Amino acid sequence: MQNVLDDGLLALLRTATAPWLVLDVRQRLHACNPAARQLLGSAVNINMVLPVVTPDAWQGAPLPADMLPCLLESRLFGLLPGPQANTLTAYRLVPLQDWHEQEQKRRQREHYLQILSDLAASGERDRLHRLDGALAAGAAALGMEVAFVAQRKGTQLEIIACHAGESLSRGKSLPLDLTYCERTLQNGQLLCLPDVLETTLADSACYREFRFRAYIGVPLLVQGRIFGTLAFFAASPRTPFSSADTEFVQHLARWTAVVVERKQSADEAMQTQQAMEEQLGWLRLAGQVARLGHWSYMPQDGQVSLSQEACRLLDVEPSPLLPLVEVERRMLVPDRQHWRDALQHSMQHRTPLALEVRLRHGEHGYGWLALRAQVVERDGEPLLFGVLMDVTEAKESQQLIQYQASHDALTGCINRTLLFDRLGQEIRRAERLRQRFAVMFVDLDRFKQVNDRYGHAAGDKVLQTVADRLMALLRRSDTVARVGGDEFVLLIPQVSDDQALAMLARKVEMAIDRPVRDEGALYRVSASIGVALYPDDGDEPELLLRVADRKMYSDKSVVARH
Repeated sequence: MQNVLDDGLLALLRTATAPWLVLDVRQRLHACNPAARQLLGSAVNINMVLPVVTPDAWQGAPLPADMLPCLLESRLFGLLPGPQANTLTAYRLVPLQDWHEQEQKRRQREHYLQILSDLAASGERDRLHRLDGALAAGAAALGMEVAFVAQRKGTQLEIIACHAGESLSRGKSLPLDLTYCERTLQNGQLLCLPDVLETTLADSACYREFRFRAYIGVPLLVQGRIFGTLAFFAASPRTPFSSADTEFVQHLARWTAVVVERKQSADEAMQTQQAMEEQLGWLRLAGQVARLGHWSYMPQDGQVSLSQEACRLLDVEPSPLLPLVEVERRMLVPDRQHWRDALQHSMQHRTPLALEVRLRHGEHGYGWLALRAQVVERDGEPLLFGVLMDVTEAKESQQLIQYQASHDALTGCINRTLLFDRLGQEIRRAERLRQRFAVMFVDLDRFKQVNDRYGHAAGDKVLQTVADRLMALLRRSDTVARVGGDEFVLLIPQVSDDQALAMLARKVEMAIDRPVRDEGALYRVSASIGVALYPDDGDEPELLLRVADRKMYSDKSVVARH
């Protein structure tokens, strides 16, 4: 008796134009109207139990509180409850397939953005390994099996980074006409092939050789020229590539191009700036942009009015008015006086205020805040009104650019440009104090053999280890610079004892002579050293380096004869 349709439910099923179902408490179907039967077809049968997804198991975006999701033959519907009669309830059927597809696309785009953001923030030194990780993440996100970055060399493609694929590996060369990449490079633009067998490339040499059914690839532009390609492959066909897929591959290609450029280019400053611009672009793409807050200062009562966003940036409790001293307390002590001077000057001379200050974050950290303001009149009294913005990321990026422009990216030593600057400063200081200092030129012997035999990764490991040992050996006042592929220069201030200098040179030789261990492998190099003294050997940076270099070659000749 309890599961009998009453007149109200029967009337609803006869008159409603929208699809309706009648279910009992166990989601068993008791009746449906023609609109529901037309919508569901063979997917619905009287007395069947509808596969309703419980709220706890639902993983999609939030639904209306009373809606139940239901999956019928891979089609997603929502059930909205209506009239009830005894233990029966009428549910209006709402198709959710379009909504579900949009939700999947949104999640896919967010996943792509997270990958790009993680890559932009990564700081791994070994860029080829870093690139391998990016290919693995990209292939997994795209649902592809094989990925590589390859450089075009005439009619060949040389793989410089690779993910998966037993027949493909780093260093392998492929004839260009044996790859789908040939079409990508010819057209100079992204190429998508969800199923190669449905294109003119079905009879291509690439398909016959590797049996790849799906492909997406894009040219790599390095310094304005096509360097090679970034490509992904799969053995099975896939659904058509979405706009999110293509945008992700294009942004990943830009990041890859920067990695390749930084690896090959000799102009460290230009490489660093371009890389940071790319990274900042990806950060903007990932939504990591600064927020603005507004503020005003009334000098009559010393109170500051802050917007909610300004309170968040200053890390203060939301309040209509706050004493100026409470704002200043958030600033680092060295910046408070700059702020007060700028504030006083702006108020006295009615000039715009533009200042960047550091704010305390935790016990030891700090961030950067930019303040911009203009003096205006309010009720006949001056009022300073402006905005403030978190510029920590921009400041850190700027500082990183400046650091990388003056330091060797591989070893962390200063580069030739900064070395000459420090030499000039040391010459002026030593001249004023009538002191001597030493310039020690260190060249690694047998380094080329390590590179040729074990590869550039081994060579990089040797250079990093030698740099670390030299920096650990010297005093805090000393300087280690990398001025060439396997050449280092040590700047040793306040040298008064030639015997101590000779002992230091011997320690440097011994430190470099120790073998470099790398995952079970041992690499051995040695050093030839030349030393120039100020003012004995010269009073200009170029002259001191030339003398030290000449003495180093004399030392190398002596070693060679023995």
